[in-house]
Amino acid sequence: MRIILDTSVIVSGMISPHASPAQIVAAWRAGRFTLLYNQEIYAEYADVLQRAWIDERLRNVPNRVPEFLEAVRILGEEVVGFVSVQGEIRDPFDEMFLRCAQLGQADYLVSADKDLLSLQVFKSTKILSPGDFAAILLTDSNR
Repeated sequence: MRIILDTSVIVSGMISPHASPAQIVAAWRAGRFTLLYNQEIYAEYADVLQRAWIDERLRNVPNRVPEFLEAVRILGEEVVGFVSVQGEIRDPFDEMFLRCAQLGQADYLVSADKDLLSLQVFKSTKILSPGDFAAILLTDSNR
């Protein structure tokens, strides 16, 4: 499976170890799916994860953010190129996820963002909440 995780899923996965996003991040690190990202997404991950409030929440886990960002580079698949998705979504800051989905031929985009979730599908990419995607991972692991 080819998956994009929006930044809110990554943040939740890092600070709430028992929630669906943490299960999703763990499944990615275990090789259950390919994480797709582009330079815009990577830059947002790096920016958001290095904010003071997140650093405070992760203070008992040294090097967690640098190790995660390195894992994205090593284990993830960078999607390159550009396609215009202007006007496809209300919030232009979410366009980077749609560009990555289209160019990377993502199976799923996992997000808690209401604008993204309202699309349900973009091109051939299904857009799911973390809970819905975690259920798919659970179903696949029971096969």
